[in-house]
Amino acid sequence: MLNSMNGKNRTMHLDIYITDQCTNCREAVLIAEQARSIAGLEVTVVNLDEPGQRVPPQVFATPTYVLDGLVVSLGNPERGAFLARIRAELSRGSEENIR
Repeated sequence: MLNSMNGKNRTMHLDIYITDQCTNCREAVLIAEQARSIAGLEVTVVNLDEPGQRVPPQVFATPTYVLDGLVVSLGNPERGAFLARIRAELSRGSEENIR
């Protein structure tokens, strides 16, 4: 996974793309709410039905999860495992900064 470094703190960016017609996107919003509690993770839910939204070329289905510019899931991942994977990635990055 790609990352951004802010001084000694690593910040990752998760964009979750949804639409109003997507019934599975309710789960995506719940995942976003839980992900916002993870330190070092910035989460944005992008509703493609809102005026002025542009669809990135890598987004062709909803929900789509994009972490630091890379698609990490088309459709909803298993919530607990996905959030644990992000926490582990952030933790590993913090340990690398200490060295």
